[in-house]
Amino acid sequence: MTKEEVLEKLKFDVELRGLSKNTQDEYYTKAKIFQEYFDKPATELGEQDIRKFLHYNLLRIM
Repeated sequence: MTKEEVLEKLKFDVELRGLSKNTQDEYYTKAKIFQEYFDKPATELGEQDIRKFLHYNLLRIM
């Protein structure tokens, strides 16, 4: 699945869940940041990769 396909699936899924527009936008934005941070498919990521991203994201909002 391409990065674009993943984002489209996410968009579809959050719309189905009935989340608010703001929440949908936030999920989409965070997913794009996640994709841009890594240069490999999410299926190839390990726990340490995800922990590094979470730390990076935390530092961005401080």
